[in-house]
Amino acid sequence: MNSIFETKDYQKSRSAYTAQCMFEYFISLLATDAFLAKLLKDIGLSDALTGLLSSLISFTFLFQLFSIPLAGKLKKIKKPVIVLDTLSQLFFAAMYTVPFLPLSLSGKAFAVTGLILLAYLMLYLNTSICYRWGNSFVSPDKRGSYSATKEMISLLGGVFFTLGTGFITDRYEAGGNLHGAFIFLAVTMVIICGFNFSCLSLMKENPLSENGKKQSVSAIINHTLRKREVRNTIILTSISEIARYMTMGFMGTYKTVDLGFSVSTIQIINVIACMGRFAVSKPLGKYSDKHSYAKGYYLGNLLILASFVVGIFVAAPSRWLILPSTILFNMGLAGTGQNTFNMMYSYVDEEYILSAIAVNNSVRGVFGFIASCIGSVILSSIQSSGGTVLGFSANGQQVLCLISTVLTVIALVFNKEIVSKQTQNKK
Repeated sequence: MNSIFETKDYQKSRSAYTAQCMFEYFISLLATDAFLAKLLKDIGLSDALTGLLSSLISFTFLFQLFSIPLAGKLKKIKKPVIVLDTLSQLFFAAMYTVPFLPLSLSGKAFAVTGLILLAYLMLYLNTSICYRWGNSFVSPDKRGSYSATKEMISLLGGVFFTLGTGFITDRYEAGGNLHGAFIFLAVTMVIICGFNFSCLSLMKENPLSENGKKQSVSAIINHTLRKREVRNTIILTSISEIARYMTMGFMGTYKTVDLGFSVSTIQIINVIACMGRFAVSKPLGKYSDKHSYAKGYYLGNLLILASFVVGIFVAAPSRWLILPSTILFNMGLAGTGQNTFNMMYSYVDEEYILSAIAVNNSVRGVFGFIASCIGSVILSSIQSSGGTVLGFSANGQQVLCLISTVLTVIALVFNKEIVSKQTQNKK
């Protein structure tokens, strides 16, 4: 007897969801790192403010809390998901039109911040619902492998995408027409938005257990925060998020300004790093399915730890070290990325998965943003002191990598001694 997961509708929906994730990944590539750093630098923001604004994504995870009551009011989810996702991507595209607006520096900074907030509000109202919807077409015993395959396809597509967009952006900038590059990026994002819309339209309407059923606040808390296993998982992901956002939001300008890399060179580095992530995604996915999502998360964090350790030594004379640091970080994301969500399947009843994921993302997002604020203060302090720390010459990002190293070690110990030993739900 064929499983429902092998029916034509489910297979088509899985394929469409895989493609949709790839196009959404393309949008994220153009809305972060070197591309966003170029935009923010063009409108006149400092390195510290650029890093802080780049890390605003972490704080906007808080928006996912609003997806809990939203899911309870929806009888069907396909149209709302399509509308929210489309609006999000159009707001991202609109960011690159800000340099053309007749506004002051503060006005442009306000406009970019507003568009980023709107984009992530739309995205995170939808993320948990869309994730739950897309994964409803996946057999429970294959979630790790499916997540890995989906990620590998996104990464492979991202290789060619980043090479092309990075090269074209550099050509515009080399010709003294950086604003032409911004127009190109905005138009590209609108086209991708169209493909993303088509993929979501092909997915089968598959009402979830949460939809149309209002869950009380007390019931949500009882099935999430009052469960020791869930609290421990949230603590683990929050520590990891603090370590990540303490440093990563400030690396975009570090690469382009302090280390002197062009956008195309950065994209080549990112492509190589993505291929490293591509290589370990499937093995880590299978490992997570066989052992546990928490143990897969642990392996990912080990690689991220190695990335931060290498990052401590990245400076202008040794700028080539940014390559192994970036490779190790991306390989680590293969273990931590999807398992951040998948771990909740191990400790929460199916009915409360959406709520658990939203709560987890919101809590870790707030802590990540606080870490970015602290990182911004540390970076500004070091830069204002002429790049010296306790009498030693050092870049601010090197110090931030050191702090992230310590935090990641704490996360690894907590994972191994607490989370990995917790009792799991049966798949």
